Amino acid sequence: TGDLFNLFVFFDLMSASAFALCGYKTEEAGPLEGALNFAVTNTIAAFVALSGIAMLYGQTGALNLAQIGRALGQDAGPLVITAFVFIMSGFFVKAAIVPFHFWLADAHAVAPTPVCILFSGAMVELGLYAVARVYWAVMGGPLGLHRVALTGLLLTVGTITAVVGGIMCFGQRHIKRLLAYSTISHMGLMLIGFALLRPDALSGLALYVVGHGLVKAALFLLAGILLHRFASVDELDLRGRACELRRTGALWVFAGLGLVGLPPFGTFLGEAAIEDAGKKAGQEWIWIVFLVSAVLTAGAVFRVAGRVFRGWGRQEDGETGGAKKIEEQPETEGSKHRIPPVMSAPALILAVLAFAIGLTPGMRQSAQNAATRMADTAGYQAMVLDHATVPLNPPPVEYVFPASSLARAVAATLLAIALAWFSLSPHWPQKKSAFNPLKAAVLGLRKLHSGHVGDYVALLTLGVAVFGVALSVLIKLGY
Repeated sequence: TGDLFNLFVFFDLMSASAFALCGYKTEEAGPLEGALNFAVTNTIAAFVALSGIAMLYGQTGALNLAQIGRALGQDAGPLVITAFVFIMSGFFVKAAIVPFHFWLADAHAVAPTPVCILFSGAMVELGLYAVARVYWAVMGGPLGLHRVALTGLLLTVGTITAVVGGIMCFGQRHIKRLLAYSTISHMGLMLIGFALLRPDALSGLALYVVGHGLVKAALFLLAGILLHRFASVDELDLRGRACELRRTGALWVFAGLGLVGLPPFGTFLGEAAIEDAGKKAGQEWIWIVFLVSAVLTAGAVFRVAGRVFRGWGRQEDGETGGAKKIEEQPETEGSKHRIPPVMSAPALILAVLAFAIGLTPGMRQSAQNAATRMADTAGYQAMVLDHATVPLNPPPVEYVFPASSLARAVAATLLAIALAWFSLSPHWPQKKSAFNPLKAAVLGLRKLHSGHVGDYVALLTLGVAVFGVALSVLIKLGY
């Protein structure tokens, strides 16, 4: 759609169906609680975004994206900044960006597995897409003179999201919740790709979205297989019980390699493009965030592989940062002693597709073409309002990745495996002091993730205020 209000309406239609799907198992208390938290936080986010849209409508008298952008010109007054903060914050809730992310893990833990695939593989990424669409189509002019301020703020938020999600991911014993926090961490990486506000970084973001969606969908399907076979997705409860599921275990590890960003997975293509754009933008440090996120999230996935499919590690409640066991009801009927092909085949296909992206000729150039078109604010306005033909001249992309990206991917893989092995070591009691800082961080963050919708709404409100004040101060300082 080219209409800002229609974009909002379509998002809320998607959200309404998502609320119902999250609480699909209406006979259980957990899904209803998760759906309630999901619905309340996202509905308030919708009101916040709608308030921003109303401000822009009052300022310009238009709802067409191109028309709003042209009417604003380079007007970056307080009302325009406030409207942008409201719209961005509203969609950041959909995208599960810290501190707007609290609903996501609760929803994933209780939603049916196919619904989790839609949440992690498509819906949260669409929240970030909406932010990018509004920025490039509408705010490219008003905020063009304040790119440094916006980039600095978004890079900070993206880094916090990646680290918080990674820490919480590693501290989980509930496999679906673990994968949910992994999604939050990776949404932070995607936000970093957008924060650079460059077409080449935007193309990397597009590749990363596709690669991550395929890999995460495969992992959720594999978690669904465990739930079908053993009526549990509790890592400690499943210790060694899936040793006979060798193909499932091998596919879990294979998908974990995609999650860590090993070439030629689509996640590697996206990360390498974003890191390269970061170097050109003077943000060489972002590879560190990608490394930390990959080590924590993939380390948790590999730990699950070792404990569940190989029986390694000890079965103690304290091993995962004090996480409590969550009762889980089976989602499927029929024999539990066999895995239907309809469950295993899609997981294999999705993981193979994520791998094949990096081997597909022209994939990076196609992403670059689309990103160049999307980032051309003036060209978009000319096409929509003046019916002009705007030539597309994207820069050619190099198909040889920097050695630093390959080194980062290999190092992240080795460190993730080492972290998983260390946490499964039989000498864990002697070595646990090394994990004390991580455990303390997990316990502190877990207190914030109380499951109480009132706490989540308060933190959401605080996040909107902090985001708005921070951006306004940075702009006031001349950045």
